[in-house]
Amino acid sequence: MELCVLWTLANIFVFSVSQVYGSLPIPVLHFEENIIEDEDTLIRCTLPYNDYPDVKLVIKGNATIKDCTPKKGNYPNVTCTVEVTREMHEMEFTCEAEFKTQSLPEKMNIQTGPEFTDCPDKLVWIEGKEHSFYCMATGYPSPTVTCAKNTTTYEVEKKFTAMRNMTGLYTCRARNFDMVKKIVNVSVEYKPKVSSIKLSPPLHGKGDKVEITCEADGVPDPIYSWKTPPSDLQFSADNQTVTIKSLQTSHLGNYQCIVENKHGTHNGTQKLNFAVKPKISRFDIEPSTQVLEGANVTVTCEASGFPPPVLTWITPVSNVQMSEDKRTVKIWGVTKKHVGSYICKSQNEHGSDTKSEQLSLAVKPKIVQIKVQPSTSAAEGANVTLTCIAEGVPPPTFSWETPTDVQHSADNSVINIWSAKKTHDGNYQCKVENKHGSATMTQKIVVKVTESKVNRGERQESVTATISTTMISTILLYYLY
Repeated sequence: MELCVLWTLANIFVFSVSQVYGSLPIPVLHFEENIIEDEDTLIRCTLPYNDYPDVKLVIKGNATIKDCTPKKGNYPNVTCTVEVTREMHEMEFTCEAEFKTQSLPEKMNIQTGPEFTDCPDKLVWIEGKEHSFYCMATGYPSPTVTCAKNTTTYEVEKKFTAMRNMTGLYTCRARNFDMVKKIVNVSVEYKPKVSSIKLSPPLHGKGDKVEITCEADGVPDPIYSWKTPPSDLQFSADNQTVTIKSLQTSHLGNYQCIVENKHGTHNGTQKLNFAVKPKISRFDIEPSTQVLEGANVTVTCEASGFPPPVLTWITPVSNVQMSEDKRTVKIWGVTKKHVGSYICKSQNEHGSDTKSEQLSLAVKPKIVQIKVQPSTSAAEGANVTLTCIAEGVPPPTFSWETPTDVQHSADNSVINIWSAKKTHDGNYQCKVENKHGSATMTQKIVVKVTESKVNRGERQESVTATISTTMISTILLYYLY
């Protein structure tokens, strides 16, 4: 069975080689011309082809064959030495060619699940510097490795800039056809910074116990130190809090907190003074709270207090110019959208104060009409009312020019003619006025005298004239006689 398998493999090999290289070549033996008894002779075997894989030539025979030396030349060959005896006459020798072939090397790949080989439990980064995850894993196929926190995923060995919010636990995963994971604790270190210096209590006066506490952020935790006025002070064990048992004038001044870790230093200063709540001392609108459209306006707010209060504003529109210290608001070219309340708020840690002013758009006065009731034409003895209707901001004042005395209302916008006479006949002029200008309008009133009164007057005049004439005639006759 084994011989059969070997024979089959041999045939397959021969067939494969013949398929690639054609018919197998036959080695050729070469003897010396004169071979003498009891002397050594050389036998050479040559393979007359040179484009074959590695080949080994072997000379065989029933004699002592020695010192076989392969030689390189145009063709593969080998030369051996044979000890010649009489009995070797017509002895047969052969040369065999042994071909050696093999396939190109191929690696056998075995699928293996991922396994971390180098993935530290803790990583320390420095804020603002470039860092990366370097968790390594083996397995076949080669696993991909990522590390993630919440919804943010990072590829291993990919550089990024570390930020303090990257501190936390990350899950690193190695994946191929399977998956393994490992938790890595990342700590991002950064330079310390003073976030606040607080006074307790915020409202304090002479003789009070006062604590000044410095709060800072940094990794590693910062070390605290102070620069203070030369006075009697107590410091907490961690140097974070300064205590004044009884506040005196000598304690007033600047308290500088200094924080430090291996990445740098930072400081902040708090001024200690007797606390004062903010109070707005000035709040006004210039040139006026009522201005004509297109005018420029400045709103000013000034406040006192300690610490110095911070000013904030609420305005009808946002596109106003505000000074850097927030003391003034400037409006260039007032329009209707700027009309409304301007509110200033001053605030410190001890309290706040608020004031407001209303900005309105001024309007030059204008008379809409002079309303006459019941009519501009009045019968003698009738009552007539004239009302001057006008608009303007601020509201205008009223005045009249009339043919004769009439009754005026309290604001002068209305005049009354009681029992109209001929003397009331004529023009009535209304004048309105505010600080931005004036306007006038005239209304004519006609007083009609009835016809019966006119005839009665003429007859009365005629009777009077007749009586006068008769009396004069009688007097003249008396003196003549």
